[in-house]
Amino acid sequence: MVRHWQHNVTLYQLRIFLAVLRHRNYTHAAEELHLSQPAVSAQVHELEHLLGLALFEQVGKRLVPTQAALVLEEHARKVMAEIEAAADALESLHRIEAGRLSLVASTTIGNYLLPVTLALFHRRYPRVEIELTIENSQAVYEEVRTGRRELGLIESRVEALDESLLLTPYRRDELVLIVPPWHPWAHLESIPLAALREVTLLWREPGSGTRSVIEAAFQQAGMQPPVTMQLGSNEALKRAVAANMGVAIISQAAVAAEVTAGWLSTVRIGDGALQRTLHLVQRRAGHLSPAAQAFLALLLEPETEQATNKAPDR
Repeated sequence: MVRHWQHNVTLYQLRIFLAVLRHRNYTHAAEELHLSQPAVSAQVHELEHLLGLALFEQVGKRLVPTQAALVLEEHARKVMAEIEAAADALESLHRIEAGRLSLVASTTIGNYLLPVTLALFHRRYPRVEIELTIENSQAVYEEVRTGRRELGLIESRVEALDESLLLTPYRRDELVLIVPPWHPWAHLESIPLAALREVTLLWREPGSGTRSVIEAAFQQAGMQPPVTMQLGSNEALKRAVAANMGVAIISQAAVAAEVTAGWLSTVRIGDGALQRTLHLVQRRAGHLSPAAQAFLALLLEPETEQATNKAPDR
């Protein structure tokens, strides 16, 4: 009774079977496959044993396929064609001619720093599908931890990092105070952090990487941060400041276009720059796809950082 033979038949046996079917001869099939004639005939006999059906009949010096062989041929060719297609697809991934790059980034990185890098990546690998989700830093951790995204990019790191995640610093980012161009501080080079307690300071929402850096700066200075109004995006902050609702601290990269256009002015905070380190997030035990590996290599190129520091044209 023929049952469960499909679990034991190998691709090796099907390849040999198709070669014998083409040549109608064990010897010629063996020459094509660079095998011995006994090895070829042994594999065909083993396949017949598994199927419980004869595949060839010897007529003179030629092998004549049975009805079972003709039925098996149709399906064996489909199987081998699918295997070849899979090999081609995997080779395309290896050469990064196909595949998908799945990223999640925090707001500032995703909106202002990453587009230039992704444009460079797309020019190098035009057939790779790019999927970018923008979340706040806390959500980025969760997206990567659960495997929904292969790589994350964040503006700040949490203190209690999940052990399954690996963080890698990849560049620095400066935070600046933004004010309307007519503001008394607009032409100052810098202001002390303590001065921000005397004005209306606009904030991003809790969970934002920018907010956590600002809170840490106030804590380090031994001051209670004034939270008078919070808005859910950098764009909302910039528009609120331009409308003279208050001042805000934001990534320099996020406001470059508005400063160039003369809509906003930037002021440094404190004696030195208020900087933070941007990090890559990935699963510690995960294996990155070839597309993700290529993206990391591009992201860490010095030329890429220089490109992302340029203000966009208006």
